[in-house]
Amino acid sequence: MNNESYSKKRRARAGKRRVVAAIVAAAVALVFLFSCLYPAFSTARASSVSEAKAARDSAKAELERIKNEKTDLVTEYVNFDSELTAVEDQVIALTADIEATKETITQKAAELEEAIAKTDAYRDEFKQRARIMYENGSASYLEVLFGASSFSDFIERVEIVGSIASYDRDVLDDFTKNQAIIKNSKAEQEELLLRQENNRDSLAYRQEQIELLLEKQQTLIDKITADEATAQKAYSAAEKKYEEEERKAQEEIRRAKSTYVGSYTGGKFAWPAPSGTRITSPFGYRTHPISGKKGSLHRGIDIATAYGTNIVAGEAGKVIVAKYNGSYGRYVVIDHGNGYTTLYAHNSQLLVSVGQTVSRGQVIAKAGSTGNSTGPHCHFEVSYNGNLQNPLNYLK
Repeated sequence: MNNESYSKKRRARAGKRRVVAAIVAAAVALVFLFSCLYPAFSTARASSVSEAKAARDSAKAELERIKNEKTDLVTEYVNFDSELTAVEDQVIALTADIEATKETITQKAAELEEAIAKTDAYRDEFKQRARIMYENGSASYLEVLFGASSFSDFIERVEIVGSIASYDRDVLDDFTKNQAIIKNSKAEQEELLLRQENNRDSLAYRQEQIELLLEKQQTLIDKITADEATAQKAYSAAEKKYEEEERKAQEEIRRAKSTYVGSYTGGKFAWPAPSGTRITSPFGYRTHPISGKKGSLHRGIDIATAYGTNIVAGEAGKVIVAKYNGSYGRYVVIDHGNGYTTLYAHNSQLLVSVGQTVSRGQVIAKAGSTGNSTGPHCHFEVSYNGNLQNPLNYLK
């Protein structure tokens, strides 16, 4: 081999080495860049989810406030309507009483006129008899008295004459008393009628006021119904946004890469919450305990446990996620190799970091209630090749 051929081959090998070195350098740079940017990206994603959750929760709170206010307004409307019905019933009953009182007054007036007529007629008769007696004078009395056949007959005739005069006075007194009774009864009925009419006027005024209140209340109900529709749309949009951020968070979990090569190929995991044994929510579809959404997929199982108790790795593996998320709160994802991953959510504290290798049963976090949670518990998920599994099929 001459020097020229040797030089060409040497230059070719040097060129290849430079190309390989450049490729390696570029790969290292990309890895370094990704390792630098990934935490920032994860932090941004967590922030987006957190902001979406806050917006969703705020919209839900506003919707609930409007619904409660509407319930109060409707309750007040029903109460006003019930009061109006009661007042209307009272007006109807009182109107009937007024008509009955008027009839009684008319009857009493007729009775009084009749009593006055009878009294006047008897008084006229009494005056006429008295005038006749006065005009005939003592002769008439003497004729009656001295026409007696005996002394005893004379005494009897004196008593008769006295009885007739006394009877006339008694009858006239009775007529006068009866007339006064009827007159007083009529006056009482007229006073009753006045009170009844005043009461009816008061009820009629109250009726008008309630009708105005009902109109105002209906206006408020119409307005708040429109506000409710607007708030419902805002909540639906916020919920949709939150679900989208959740979906992106799940995508981020699926994109998380690990170089861990484990020997796990299936079998029983260690129980992730040693201090808790009660499952409060199983794997599968349910009504979401916070959003109230029906048909919501519960991706794992919830294990009730005390705040701050240990959460352990179900199997040996490498931590590929350890951060905060708006739904999961502080959570950890471990890659066990051969397509298996586990997730531990809602922790109060994380004790491992991304890239760390852990052993089966190692404490990786402390139980809490961060994220979308109603109380301290461990939310545990199992995935195989990115597909969710029922964790109970993998636990002792």
